[in-house]
Amino acid sequence: MAKASIILISPQMGENIGACARAMKNFGLSDLRIVSPRDGWPNAAADAMSVGARDIIKNAQIFDNISSSIADLDYVYAASAAPRDLNKNYILSKDLNPQHSNFGIMFGRESSGLSNEEISYANSIVTIDTDPGFSSLNLAHAVAVISCELFKKQEREDLNNKQELATKGELEHFFTHLIGALDEKQFFKVPEKKKIMAQNIRAIFNRIDNLSKSEIQTLRGIVSVLEK
Repeated sequence: MAKASIILISPQMGENIGACARAMKNFGLSDLRIVSPRDGWPNAAADAMSVGARDIIKNAQIFDNISSSIADLDYVYAASAAPRDLNKNYILSKDLNPQHSNFGIMFGRESSGLSNEEISYANSIVTIDTDPGFSSLNLAHAVAVISCELFKKQEREDLNNKQELATKGELEHFFTHLIGALDEKQFFKVPEKKKIMAQNIRAIFNRIDNLSKSEIQTLRGIVSVLEK
């Protein structure tokens, strides 16, 4: 998967920075970038709060401005709950699916979030799915939600990478096997309806995405047993 960076813009409390580091580590992220932390750096409160994620705090990169903090990234999202009068695409956190080699997500200060000027550095705005009546999230909670969404995406990619998918040819062999077995068992009682029924069966299986080779073998094994 692409490398994801968490970028905190002018965070105000060291405790929240430490909590962000913990959330990142919970979901497999490690690249923490901090722009102009209010209380300077290093920060004892951030270190104390990070507990098992002290390595992320220790390796955090500190920047004086947004421009330098994102200079090496291909794409940047700005996290914002409030609607902005900006010509930028919005995406919900549950739909976050970055297609870039190195991307970052910017989070604003605890008291006021990101300014429009800061958001102007981003390509898109990501909004966390919340109750519209109360959309404000603690900084660390916001980082945790976004990190979790990215982690779930990684898990899906890892699972797909471990499964060798069936080819169209293998799927066609399965269809031929299945239709032949059904024909043998006189499933198609009305000959003139056989074609449309076979099409319907094919359509059912074609709606299943990403069938693996092992799954096709299992299906063919089931048909073979039913043939006996």
